Amino acid sequence: MGCWNWLRFKPCNSVYGTQWFMIFGAATCGFSASALWTAEGAIAVGYPEANRRGTCVAIWMSLNKIGRLIASSIQLGISVNQKDSNKAGAIDPQVYLVLIGLTCAGLPLSLLISPPEKVIRRDGTKPVFTSRQTTLKQGCRDFWAVCKTKHIYMLIPIFITAQWGQTYNGNYLAAYFSVRGRTLAGFVVTIVAIIVNLLMGFAMAANLYLWGIIATVYIISWIYQFINEVDFSRHEPELDFVDGGYGRDVGAYMVYRIAYEACGTWMYWILGTYDAEIDKLALTSALLRSGESFGSTMSYAVGSTSSASLMTNLIVAFVVWIAAVPTTTWSALQVKDVTRAWSEQTGSDSDRADGLTKDGGRIFVAPDGIQA
Repeated sequence: MGCWNWLRFKPCNSVYGTQWFMIFGAATCGFSASALWTAEGAIAVGYPEANRRGTCVAIWMSLNKIGRLIASSIQLGISVNQKDSNKAGAIDPQVYLVLIGLTCAGLPLSLLISPPEKVIRRDGTKPVFTSRQTTLKQGCRDFWAVCKTKHIYMLIPIFITAQWGQTYNGNYLAAYFSVRGRTLAGFVVTIVAIIVNLLMGFAMAANLYLWGIIATVYIISWIYQFINEVDFSRHEPELDFVDGGYGRDVGAYMVYRIAYEACGTWMYWILGTYDAEIDKLALTSALLRSGESFGSTMSYAVGSTSSASLMTNLIVAFVVWIAAVPTTTWSALQVKDVTRAWSEQTGSDSDRADGLTKDGGRIFVAPDGIQA
């Protein structure tokens, strides 16, 4: 279901004047996206053992860039020698045929995913559920209970603001770079995203202070972008990848995406430290994705306003992100390395009561996440 309506959305393009179909496709895609995002988040976070969760989330976040990498490489190949592609403008609509083909492959491939009851972890345990049968009414109650959990609602601001800067960055590329300049940037940033996600997997297995590092990179990216925007607003360049200064100017976008990708992986990981049950992780993943969607909607509204300059977009993105830092920092500080504490409590490296095992790795949980 998560793949289905993407096929209706992908062909939508305003080049042919079919605005109604583009809006209809976007609306129906929203229903499919909610199913896809909730399911994949719960699977990626809930299937692996606790000490391998960060690594598995990072692998998942990297794998979902493969389709984008293929599409951007084909897009780059089409655009690089295309007429007028060294100028600002729209991407060739034929590129969307590639995206449609990749999306069609998602439906049959999704049938290969093992159901939770058939999953066997390395330590022999299985994914945990709080209950097998849940009514719609009970599901709404459970979701509201999740929203009222302090560790979770303190993360809602970062859920909303994590993607906010994407709108500015998209407008930044469209305004100041040629078609093939944007395409090359998209291709390179996808490779960078894969590397960042994989590195985050290793880092999350050993480091509790990742949020501080991510926040620092974000701040560097904001400063970088403010400097560029002040400069560009004076002469509005049209940069192609053969022009001098292209690498420096596209670098602002790259640094932002490093922080953005790292933050996305970290948000799923920290949700996994709060709950081990897949049904709860489905709810928290749904909340995360809902926050991201709401933030994207608001940022699109600001970005599409003709009276709002790019500098205005950048300032708004920066302010809303700064507003999320205190609560996110508080939630990050609640996560503890309990590997040693658990060993001292049990006197052994035996399995935890909630089905999570140490297995030679490190276990990170929130204080109320350790179950007796």
